[in-house]
Amino acid sequence: MRNLILNLPSVSEQVEIVQILDRIMDAEQQAKSAAEQVISQIDTMKKAILARAFRGELGTNDPTEESAEGILSVK
Repeated sequence: MRNLILNLPSVSEQVEIVQILDRIMDAEQQAKSAAEQVISQIDTMKKAILARAFRGELGTNDPTEESAEGILSVK
């Protein structure tokens, strides 16, 4: 191992590389945080929709259509 030669960038280049990587890591963290927030909002919306559905508060967009209750009832 003592005879192994490693070519390293200069200290100024190393500093620049670290700064670039820090910016990339910050951007990645912001993207992750935004994605987690959107997932949380989706989960909240799903719960709200299910709650409304169980209370029978969801209707169709077309008032001429038969109600879901009528479609699902056994004849």
